[in-house]
Amino acid sequence: MNIGSGFNTQTANMLNQNKTNTDAILSKIGATRELSGKDNASLVISDALASQISTLGQSVQNANEMVGMYQIADASLHAIQAGSDVLNDLSVRFNSDTLSESQKNSLQKEFADITKGMQTMVEQTSYNGQNVFSNLLGLDVSGMSEMSIDNQESITSFTQNLTSLFSTVGAGMNNAQVSITNSLSAMSNLSSANASISEQPLNEKMSNMASEQVKLDSSLMVQAHQSTLMQQRVAALLG
Repeated sequence: MNIGSGFNTQTANMLNQNKTNTDAILSKIGATRELSGKDNASLVISDALASQISTLGQSVQNANEMVGMYQIADASLHAIQAGSDVLNDLSVRFNSDTLSESQKNSLQKEFADITKGMQTMVEQTSYNGQNVFSNLLGLDVSGMSEMSIDNQESITSFTQNLTSLFSTVGAGMNNAQVSITNSLSAMSNLSSANASISEQPLNEKMSNMASEQVKLDSSLMVQAHQSTLMQQRVAALLG
């Protein structure tokens, strides 16, 4: 049940590359500038603007990392949800009076194997070395150990928990993307004010950073689409 692990790895690689590119741009923004012919007041103003831009740039990078984490969580949650759907089907079949004891034992084993795979995914899904599904991040996957093949209510309760987690992930991703948009807008306004005294036009650097952001967003969308197709295939196989 290593569903979504390839997506997780590719997403992490893209985010790391984006961080490297963004850090390089921020380094240039924060570097000492030659202000030939400018007075000390201009230097102070320019430094203050550059400091604000660098702070906003770090906010963009932090928000990008949050988006990446939520993308990974979302992909894994879809795979876990596919597994819970199979568990529900097994429970319905198990509670049929027409099954023999050996048939029920077979269903119980399949139920246990799928549950174990789902638990492994919860334990191994990580971002920057930290488990994604933890209380610290507010994405605790609870109720899995309470699921039983002869108790459909326990499976329903677990599914409801997944629904709540999907909402948390969606809200977190939206907030991060809004933060990115607002920060980039503020950086653009500040760079325009500073462009006249910067050794290199900051709007040019901002354009580079925005370009990197567009590349990352596009890549994540493609990866998410590929992950969805993979989950559908896995769900079909599990079915």
